[in-house]
Amino acid sequence: MGSWLLPRRARRHLHRIYAFARTADDLADERQDRAALAAFRREFLRHVDEGARDVPLFVELAASMRECALDRSLFTDLLDAFDQDCHQRRYTRAELIDYCRRSANPIGRLVLRVSGYRSERLDAWSDRICTGLQLLNHLQDLREDLLERDRVYFPLEELRGCGADVDDLRAERANAAVRRFVLEQAERVAAEFAAGWPLVGEVRGRLRFELRAILRGAAAVLGRIRAVSGDVLGGQVHLSKWQRARTVVAGLCSGAEPRWRNDA
Repeated sequence: MGSWLLPRRARRHLHRIYAFARTADDLADERQDRAALAAFRREFLRHVDEGARDVPLFVELAASMRECALDRSLFTDLLDAFDQDCHQRRYTRAELIDYCRRSANPIGRLVLRVSGYRSERLDAWSDRICTGLQLLNHLQDLREDLLERDRVYFPLEELRGCGADVDDLRAERANAAVRRFVLEQAERVAAEFAAGWPLVGEVRGRLRFELRAILRGAAAVLGRIRAVSGDVLGGQVHLSKWQRARTVVAGLCSGAEPRWRNDA
C-alpha cells in the first residue's frame, strides 16, 4: 500500500493505514488471537473517540483520519473482517462477498479518500476492483489457506458443482474437477476487474498509474492461472519480483484495458 507511484503526502497517510492493518492482520492470521485483536480494537477506539495519546501507531493514524476525514467505519470494518478470520472457516457466496466488503473494499476507499476523492460512483468501481483482488489472492492461496489455516473461502457448493471436494484441495496437483472450479472462479474475478476498470479513467495523476500497475499485475496472474490450466495447487501462479516490476512498467506505458478473459 502506498507505492512510490503515489504522492508523498498520500504515502505518509497510507503507511499509517498499512501499519494499522498489518498489525491487526498479524494478530488474526498469525496468532489467531481474538482477545488480542479485541484489545487492539479498544485501544484504537480509545485514541479515536476519546483522544488518548499513549500509543504512537494510533496517535498518528488518528491524525491522518482527521486530516483526510477518514470514516471510522472503514477501520472497524477491517477489524470485523480480521476477527472473522479467527473463527469462520467456510463461506457461502453471500458471506464471501460480505467478507470482501469489509476486508478489502475499505482499503480502496481509504486510498481514494487519501488521494482526495469522495464519490459513491468511484467507490462502487473501487469496490469491484478490491473484491476482485481479494478473491484472486484467495484463489492463488487455495491450498495454503486450507493446509495452514483450515480455511476455504470459496463456497463449497460451487466446488462440489464442479465435481470436486475439499480434500481435493490438499493435493500437490489439481485434478480435472479442481481445475474446472479454479477456471470458473477466475472468470468471476475477471468480471470484477472489468466492472471496476472505469475507475482508472476517472482518477488523475499518480493514482491512475498506480491503478494501472495493480490491474496489469492482476491480469498477469489471471493469465498464469490459465496457462497452468487452473492448477493453482501445483502451478507457479504468483508473480516474481521481476514479473511484478514488468507489470508496473506496462502500467506506466500503456493505458489500454488489460485482456481479462480468454474471449476478450
